[in-house]
Amino acid sequence: MAKPRSEEAKAKAQFRRENREWIRMSQDIALSVHYYLRKSGMSQKDLAERMAVSAAYVAKLLKGTENLTLETICKLQNAIGEELLSLTHPYVFKQILELSSCRHTFVNDVTSDKYTQTQVITGAFEMGKYELTA
Repeated sequence: MAKPRSEEAKAKAQFRRENREWIRMSQDIALSVHYYLRKSGMSQKDLAERMAVSAAYVAKLLKGTENLTLETICKLQNAIGEELLSLTHPYVFKQILELSSCRHTFVNDVTSDKYTQTQVITGAFEMGKYELTA
């Protein structure tokens, strides 16, 4: 017969349920850092020196159970030279156009929740792809 769980085990399980989203992100970041450390041949001690933190703190981060601050994430990214998190920019509109050589005029109406912008581009374009960002 199974032993009843202790109050401590119940509290830990409740904590994991309540904080599942950020714990998962922390684990993903830790796995990414492990990957980049292995790929670059950098040790945890080297990473700690580059971040100006203790090796014990880096070991704690790499367990994947820390609620990381933006400051810590930025330090990690700068120390390993890789982007760990990517944010979408819903306010940026991109359009890629494929053109043949000729003269074109384009009118783009870019609308978001707060503004509308009209972008008019006129000119002679060479054949190729062009990226328009509003």
